[in-house]
Amino acid sequence: MNERILRPVVVAVVLWAVCLSTVRAENATWSSAAAHTLPKGRWEIGLFQPLRYGQTDHLEWSTHPILNLVIPNLSVKIAHGDGAGWQLATRHQLHYPTPLLRLVRREGTGGLIAPDLDIPAILFLRSELLLTRTLGSSRQLTVKGGAALVAKTGALDERATIDLPIIFPRMAAYRQGYQVNFGLDLVGKLFGRWGYGADMDVFLTPGFDQPFAFEHKGLALWRKNDRFQLLLGYKLTFGDYPFGEQWHLLPLLDLQWSRKRQGRQ
Repeated sequence: MNERILRPVVVAVVLWAVCLSTVRAENATWSSAAAHTLPKGRWEIGLFQPLRYGQTDHLEWSTHPILNLVIPNLSVKIAHGDGAGWQLATRHQLHYPTPLLRLVRREGTGGLIAPDLDIPAILFLRSELLLTRTLGSSRQLTVKGGAALVAKTGALDERATIDLPIIFPRMAAYRQGYQVNFGLDLVGKLFGRWGYGADMDVFLTPGFDQPFAFEHKGLALWRKNDRFQLLLGYKLTFGDYPFGEQWHLLPLLDLQWSRKRQGRQ
């Protein structure tokens, strides 16, 4: 594929994949934004979602195959039990965004960063605490909070930004070297095979020129069985960009498959 076409395609796919990377199901069999993990031996994957695997009933690994091409990444979620009606887990995410930033460093079509800017090696780590409580018979509320730390081989030029929703707030951490986040997730059952999900996330980057970003997602989920489901919804974002405050509304659509590995109990 021609390089002038390849670069914007890569950016579009990355944006879509990042939007969908936090889309989760409302059933405990599937991975979720809640404090529970996948059952032992079960894996799941979507067209744009991460590949997730339950190593044990309390340990879940995930990596995003599409993003791995330009942003090598790995995530682990560890369930720590429950108390006072709340389930507790921690989630730790590691990624290396340098290949993507260097890929879009050019002039012309597909160029998002000036070609003369140096991009250092960047290693990003975010750790979060998840607290989940069951509400009634068909709803779960999750409260989450975390912090990110960034290690770099050098300073990232302030002109090295990608002014796109979803991506720009996360790049703020690359510049500052740290970021905090918190949010809420609510999932539940509607009727029949239909469920819903809604969340709210806030990202704060103290010391950055545009320190605040907000994201909200709404989803409808149709689950055929415990091996296939359809996800349809939207992502609403608000952020303060170098050119001013902006709202963005993005569509979400994905197909997800799952299976429990046989013979490994």
